[in-house]
Amino acid sequence: MSDPVFEPQHLTPSPEQRAIQLRRTRLMLVEANAGAAKTTTLALRIAQALLRGAPPATLLALTTTAPAVAALKERLASIGVARDVLAQLRIQTFEAFSLAVLAAAEGTLARIVSTPEQVREVVVRAIERAQTLPEERHPDELMADARPGDLVEGLLQTFEVLKGRMVVEHLDADDALTPATAAALGFDYFTLRTWLCFEAIRRSGHPDHPDFRYPGDGVYDLARLLLNGEMLAEDSWLQLGLSLVCVDEMHDMNRAAFTVLKAVLAANPRAAFVGVGDRDQVIHAQSGAEAAFMGEHFRREIGSPEVLPLTASHRFGAELARHAGALARKPYAASADAATALHLERCTSPRLAAEFIARQAQAHHAQRRLATLSVLLRHPAQSVLIEHELLRLGVPYGTAGFAPYLARPETLLVRGLHAHARGDDTGFDTPERRARLLDAWLLFSGARIDSIELRHLDSAQAQRVAVAEAAQDADATRRFVEAHALRSAAPAARRALEATLALLRGGDEDAFEASFLKVLDPLQLARRVFVREADATRVADNVTQLHRLLLAEGSGVDGAFRMLTQLDTARGKARAGERVVLSSIEAAKGLEFDHVIVPHLTAGEFGSGTTENRNLLYVALTRARHRLTLTFDPDRPSRFLREAGFLD
Repeated sequence: MSDPVFEPQHLTPSPEQRAIQLRRTRLMLVEANAGAAKTTTLALRIAQALLRGAPPATLLALTTTAPAVAALKERLASIGVARDVLAQLRIQTFEAFSLAVLAAAEGTLARIVSTPEQVREVVVRAIERAQTLPEERHPDELMADARPGDLVEGLLQTFEVLKGRMVVEHLDADDALTPATAAALGFDYFTLRTWLCFEAIRRSGHPDHPDFRYPGDGVYDLARLLLNGEMLAEDSWLQLGLSLVCVDEMHDMNRAAFTVLKAVLAANPRAAFVGVGDRDQVIHAQSGAEAAFMGEHFRREIGSPEVLPLTASHRFGAELARHAGALARKPYAASADAATALHLERCTSPRLAAEFIARQAQAHHAQRRLATLSVLLRHPAQSVLIEHELLRLGVPYGTAGFAPYLARPETLLVRGLHAHARGDDTGFDTPERRARLLDAWLLFSGARIDSIELRHLDSAQAQRVAVAEAAQDADATRRFVEAHALRSAAPAARRALEATLALLRGGDEDAFEASFLKVLDPLQLARRVFVREADATRVADNVTQLHRLLLAEGSGVDGAFRMLTQLDTARGKARAGERVVLSSIEAAKGLEFDHVIVPHLTAGEFGSGTTENRNLLYVALTRARHRLTLTFDPDRPSRFLREAGFLD
C-alpha cells in the first residue's frame, strides 16, 4: 500500500523537501543552507507523521529560542495543520522542556528569575565569597580593581558558555582547579572560581532543588543530573511514548542540550529523529554551540544518521547562492523567483567606507521599494565612523547588539575627561546626562562610594543615590569627580586618568595626537574593570576609533569635542530609525533584510581566516534578500572575498 502524502496549502514542495518529508528512517540529519526553508521543511515532516497516524501528543519538536517555537507553529498552521491538532503538539524550547521534566522529577517548580537585575546580588555575593575563601590557594588571581557590580554582565555572559559547554562537569574529579587548568579550558581563574561559588549559592537553598533558575539553568541542571547519573534515561520523567522527535536550528545546539537530546532518544527508542540545521551558521561565542553535534558527536554518541540535503535558498538569488556556496564550500542553489543585486564598493579607508554607507542609508530613506537596510559589523568599534556620518547627514538609525557609540561608557569617559580638564560642561547640561557621565567615571576609575550616610545600602544602591544627588548641578558633578572618581580611584587607574587630564589641560594639539592613547592606555584601564578580555579589547578599540575621529575633524581638540556635543544633542532629539539598523552579525542571526551592507572586508579589519570568522561572514551574506553591498580596500582585500568568488 502506497504511503499517503501530505499536500500542503499555498506551497509546492521542492524535490529535496519531498524527500525529507517522506523518508522513513530512524535517524535523519538535514544539512540545510541559509534561507532554504528549514522550518517549513520540518513542518512538512511533522505533518506527514500526523497523516500517517501518529497521535499529536507523541510528537516532540525542540528548538533553542521562543521565536523559533512560534515560527514552527506558524509554518504548521500555514501549510494546513488544523488548529486543534496543533494545540496538542509538544513544540518547546529545550529550556521549557527541561524545566517541565525537572518540575515532574522534583515535585515542584523552582523559582524562575529572568533578568540580570534579579541575579545581580547573587553574582556579587559569589565574587565576594570567591575572594574570601580561607582555603583559597591563589588569592592574587581573584583580586580586581573593579567593583563587583560592574562585573556582573560579563560574568553572566561567560556563565552561559560554561553551562552550555558543561566545562566544569567534564573536569577530572581528581584535578584541583588552578589558574593553569582554567587557562587550558579557555577561561580565566577568577571567572571559574566565581562560577563555582555562584552555583553553590544557587543550589544551597533546598536539598532537592535549587533556590532559583536563570535562563539556561533548566537545560544545564537536567543535563548535569543525566551526566552524573542522578537521573537515568529509563526514569519515567523522560519516557514519554514519543514517535517522532524533531530539532530545528540544530546548529545552535551545545553540549548541555545535546545531553538532554541523547537521553530523550534513549528513553523513547521507538521514536524517529529529524534534526535540521546549517553547521556553517555555528558562531562559537553563542552558548557553546558546536558544529560537531551535527557530525561526529552525533554519530559517536547517538548513531549513524541518514543525511539529506536542503540546498535551495528561497531568500536570495542564484548569484549570491553561488558565492555563499563557495565560501561555505558546499552545494548551493536558489529559487528561480528570487533575485539579489550584488555590489562591491572599493573604499581605500574606513572613513570613505563610512561616508559611502551613510549616503546609501540616506538614499534608502528616500525610496520605498526596500523596507529594511542593515549594516552588519564584525566589531562594534566599526560603527563609530559610520554613526558619525549618519548623524552628520541627519539619517535616523537604530543599533542592535551594541549601544550607539555616543552612549557607550568609554565615549562618555573620554568626553568627561575633556569637560573636566577644560571646565566646559556644555555637553552635560541635564541631570540625566551628568548621571550617565558619573557612572562612566566610577566604572573606569574603580572608585567606591564611601559615605557614612549610605552605609546601610549595598554598593549598587549607594552609587545610584550618590550619583543622583551629585548630578543635580554641574558644580556638584565636578566636586564628585574630584572627591570620589579620582581621589578614591584604584591607584593605577588614578594615575592614568590624572595624566590624561593634565594632557588635555595643556591644550597641545600635537600632544593630543601623539600621546592621548599612550597616556590613557584604554586597554589596561578596561582590563582592570572587565573580566573578559573581549570586553576590554572592545573598549580599547572604541576609544581608538573615537580618537581617530576627533583628529580627523581638523577643528582642534576643543572644536572636535564641541562637535561631539552637538551630535549627541541632535541624537537625543531624533527618534531611532527602524528602516536603517547597524547591527553585530551575531544579533542578525536568524533574521533577513531587504538590503545588507557588510563593510570592511579588508585584511586585518574583518578578522583572520578562522572558521568562526568564515561562519560570521557566511551568516552576514545570507541575511540579504534583494541587495547585498560589500566594501573593501582594493589594496588589502580579505581572503574571504577571493574564497567566495567575489574577486578573481
